[in-house]
Amino acid sequence: MTPVIQLEGIGKTYRVGPLSVPALHGVTLEVQPGAFVAISGPSGSGKSTLLNLLGLLDRPNAGVYRLDGRDVASASDDELTLMRNRKLGFIFQASPMLPRLTAEENVAVPLLYRGVNPGEAGTAARQLLGRLGLAAVSHHLPSEISGGQLQRVAIARALIGQPKLILADEPTAALDVHTAGEMLALLQQLNRETGAALVLITHNPAIAARADHHYTLAAGCLSPPEALAVR
Repeated sequence: MTPVIQLEGIGKTYRVGPLSVPALHGVTLEVQPGAFVAISGPSGSGKSTLLNLLGLLDRPNAGVYRLDGRDVASASDDELTLMRNRKLGFIFQASPMLPRLTAEENVAVPLLYRGVNPGEAGTAARQLLGRLGLAAVSHHLPSEISGGQLQRVAIARALIGQPKLILADEPTAALDVHTAGEMLALLQQLNRETGAALVLITHNPAIAARADHHYTLAAGCLSPPEALAVR
């Protein structure tokens, strides 16, 4: 089975004027299809840099990154854009929505970028929102939807294109404890049902402990995974 993620000796250094600022050092990571991986670490440890590299929003200075078997170093910017659309789903702490589009229209956007007929895209979005318990707000604007519901809409948008990999950056940080627990349970359920790998960035040890594999990032170095969680 081809891993969804293969990182081999990944390094990233930023230039700040005359200075070189190292962010990642020799990061090696393999994520199989359907796996749930949590990565935690303090501020400044390199989590955002790693997420940007995994999401094809930046390129490493050293090492090899294969996404679903493809070495991304040889991909053009246009190819990277296509790979993001077809292979990746993103969920952020405050996932931005297009304010003048309804929940259904926001969820349909990734399919429209693929050239899917608007009617078919809308139907798929409506069905997925219904599956996530959001049928009642499918025609509401983001300003009319609660924070917990907006995060579910973000999950629907991440899943609509049937990605191989979902990248979640502190997706429960802005939610109350109860809603955060529900959101994490939903992510775990969808991770199992869809077979998409889930990589979740978190500072919360309790959330990290729910993952199949928990890595710690410190000073740009990734630790070996901790023991498997009981799910």
